Amino acid sequence: MTESVHAHNVLNMLLEDGADFTLASLRQAVVTQFGDDVRFYTCSQQGLTFDALLAFLLDRRKVIQDGDKITANRDRMCSH
Repeated sequence: MTESVHAHNVLNMLLEDGADFTLASLRQAVVTQFGDDVRFYTCSQQGLTFDALLAFLLDRRKVIQDGDKITANRDRMCSH
């Protein structure tokens, strides 16, 4: 059975002290923590792959990509 994980779990990974992720290292951290077949959900969407989740978060500016570096945008994160 595929695990369903809230997107906040990925955002929280980006906010951890000392977090320094590239796209590749974030993808690997997600696979390590949640497995290869994990799916994500948000308040408005469900069944998202990692790539679809990342596109969703980038589109809503909840994460920022600068080259290959990925960071969370605290100003755009909801607090629930």
